[in-house]
Amino acid sequence: MKVGIITHVNCPCGHRGSIVESIYDDGHSHWYRATLQGLSDNGHYDGTDRLFADNTPACSACGRSLTPDDVDSSEFMTRQLRRQAEVVGGGK
Repeated sequence: MKVGIITHVNCPCGHRGSIVESIYDDGHSHWYRATLQGLSDNGHYDGTDRLFADNTPACSACGRSLTPDDVDSSEFMTRQLRRQAEVVGGGK
């Protein structure tokens, strides 16, 4: 089964991007991948949140490092669920 999770982040400069996680597990094989969309990986984060520590997202517009404090919580549930279906279904 493939699962997709999208975490939207907003920079104070107004730029918006996402961290897209793809998880696959069919009982025989397992893989995980996280990619940045609209963000660079030039940030710095020393906290305990593994998603941000492993991917070090930064704003591609102004270069500011992004942290869990920048997660767009107002759209997290509605957008994540809708887009998860797009990731899992290949956008069909």
